[in-house]
Amino acid sequence: MPHDSEFRNYEYIRRVLAELGWNTRNPARSGSVYTQGEFRQHDPLLARALHRRTPENIVVIPWDGGPRYWIIEAKRAHQDLGKALREAQGYAGMVNAIHPAVACFATGIAGTPDQSFYVSTSYWDGSEWWEVSINNYSTTGFLTLEQCRKILNDNNSRILHYDVNLGRFLQKAEEINKALHRNSVAPRDRAKMVAGLLLALAEDSNMRISDKPRTLVQDVNARIEALLAKHKKEHFKAEVVLKLPNTQENHKKYRSAIVQTMQHLREMNIRSAINSGTDALGQFYETFLKYANDASEMGIVLTPRHITKLAVDVMNIQPDDLIFDPTCGTGGFLVAALDKVRRRHFANHPDVFKAFRNDCLFGVEQADDVFGLALVNMIFRGDGKSHIHNGNCFDNRFVKEKGKVIRRKPDLNKDINFLATRPFTRVLMNPPFAVEEKERQFVDYALDQMDNGGLLFAILPNAPITGGNNDLRWRRKLLKRHTVRAVVKLPFDLFMPGVTQGTWALILEAWRPHTKEDPVFFGLLHDDRSANYKSKLLGDKRAFDNVEKITKNLARFLRDGRSRIESVPREITISRLEMGGNWDFASEAYLESDTSGSTRLQPVEGLFAELVRSTVRTPPQVSPAPKSTRNFELPEMFTIERGKCLPLKTMAEGSIPVVSCSEKSNGIAGYYDVPDDKISKDCITISANGSGGAGFWHPYPFAATADVLVCEWRDGWIPSPAFCLYVCSAISENAWRFDYSRKSTQRRVISDVKIRLPMSGSSVDYTYIDREMNRMPGFALLMDMLKAKTKT
Repeated sequence: MPHDSEFRNYEYIRRVLAELGWNTRNPARSGSVYTQGEFRQHDPLLARALHRRTPENIVVIPWDGGPRYWIIEAKRAHQDLGKALREAQGYAGMVNAIHPAVACFATGIAGTPDQSFYVSTSYWDGSEWWEVSINNYSTTGFLTLEQCRKILNDNNSRILHYDVNLGRFLQKAEEINKALHRNSVAPRDRAKMVAGLLLALAEDSNMRISDKPRTLVQDVNARIEALLAKHKKEHFKAEVVLKLPNTQENHKKYRSAIVQTMQHLREMNIRSAINSGTDALGQFYETFLKYANDASEMGIVLTPRHITKLAVDVMNIQPDDLIFDPTCGTGGFLVAALDKVRRRHFANHPDVFKAFRNDCLFGVEQADDVFGLALVNMIFRGDGKSHIHNGNCFDNRFVKEKGKVIRRKPDLNKDINFLATRPFTRVLMNPPFAVEEKERQFVDYALDQMDNGGLLFAILPNAPITGGNNDLRWRRKLLKRHTVRAVVKLPFDLFMPGVTQGTWALILEAWRPHTKEDPVFFGLLHDDRSANYKSKLLGDKRAFDNVEKITKNLARFLRDGRSRIESVPREITISRLEMGGNWDFASEAYLESDTSGSTRLQPVEGLFAELVRSTVRTPPQVSPAPKSTRNFELPEMFTIERGKCLPLKTMAEGSIPVVSCSEKSNGIAGYYDVPDDKISKDCITISANGSGGAGFWHPYPFAATADVLVCEWRDGWIPSPAFCLYVCSAISENAWRFDYSRKSTQRRVISDVKIRLPMSGSSVDYTYIDREMNRMPGFALLMDMLKAKTKT
């Protein structure tokens, strides 16, 4: 046998095995991989069986039934892949002749770095060799230890329903993008190239790699066209076929980009990954766009996978539902719905699943390159019909005729009874933000094609949920036709990295007017563990994730109603919708604060800073729960008016502290020369712009800007220093209701802020408040300083 190292690809094999988690050191040094003849000195069984034969590598697989062997043999030419595999199987047979069924895996590898590598793996089940496949596709890369053990445990070469290692998968997305960058493929063209190569690999995973760039592109495009023809999508050819650069000097780089990208995709077992339960292609593409620095340029915000899963879980997707996503992106919502039905019905009712896959999923995507990935996503999952259409959703209308859903272009002259032919029972959507059409227009468009009683799940920004003017009028009109079933505030950083946008999930029941008595599920979602980038940054002690709790309770509510749902402060509540005033849909307006009775007392360093210009750093104190509490509305305790101070930039410096919407230094923005008629004293202020919501006590003359609510005590209250500071803490506990997406306007602050006070019978328990405030570090010193300041 030849021993020329040019013919052997040790470095490539070792690199890929290491990436998959194998310890590539010699087993004699606690590793798992023998290279060529290393086994002779350390493994008597292999030495006896193979004599002078030297496979490229032998991997020792630790397994409960005893170690097993994986033989790898390499060849230089692609056409010798079958020969390499047969030789690896032959070596395994020699080992098994001495000790039956211990050499269970054989892999052939053929190629060079310039031509890329082809990999084929088979498994010996004790009687014959079987090709290894994952999720119904033959493997094109090496196996992980977990995959090897799965095959051994089942004694079956076919791995079904296997989810990918997303960490490695996303790392590959970065590597592909770097390869395309090195080879001068423009960011805008990278998605198209990846989509085309995915289709070519789906048609022929081991296609010939020509040295001539033009021939290679022609071969790739021929396979793309063949696959599109199978699925009757020939008209989409122009959107995914590859095109050589115009300048001859760039042809070699373009060929290199193709070869390197295809190599990475094979190593990922990309066909198997896309056909997994996870929307791996969507995950890959999100990361791919991130490193291409092209997502914001393209106006693309892809829905995170844990949100698409939440949506299909709560919407109770059934095999006879007709699913629609009018802005489907890479198909994340549709894939999540497909996987939901697959998990429930594939094992016992494969025909039901097949019918759902072929006839019940519909989508529209305007961006050509994103649509290419959506098409790839569905083709890899066996959706031969792929009812995903390219174009602007507003230019398409779907109707149900003779039991089939038909796409039509809008035509007012057509005599179609749209009301009687609305097909869709479930809509899942994340409409694009900041485009010419408003988000509410996408919702209206989808509702107009929904059957009576269908459910719509939409991710929406601030304006349609809680904005004013046209958005308020839209909400009021919406309720005359449709019912709000649920609103869930989503994490502010849901679309990180790169995009920060306050968003809510809105669930509507189509074509049933909302009534004042209709219960609505309101939730606040935390996803510290479910969001990949957060789970890597936060430890268990800091992580708070209620995705499973929200999913379970919301699904139960939509299925059974309110009877079995228990309210959880700042997470879940069932309430009636405000139908008047702001017609506010935001969850923060309805959720309760913590009702355990204990109040987290805020540190007093803010007031110290004003009195002594220094801070005393003390940890927050949590008071023990009083026997009973009561929530007071702001107007019960205060007369409230906006600050009267002029804008800060118009005033000269002076001696009067001016309170703004800042939440630092007791709310004080600076010291200015303020007219006497604009000065207050012994009041509490609440910031009422931006995130806002914090309360501050000012036992000194001060002024406030118009961004601040000045709260003056009503008669009957006993505003001692302890009581004032306690009330500020109770007010500040409501700050979570507001952020820059849902600003703390005067109306919202007055409506939403609840001041929870301890009670003794029907009266406020001032004794409890005094006792707890006196426990606060620095409170006694603060009282001494207040007395001293009063005397001066």
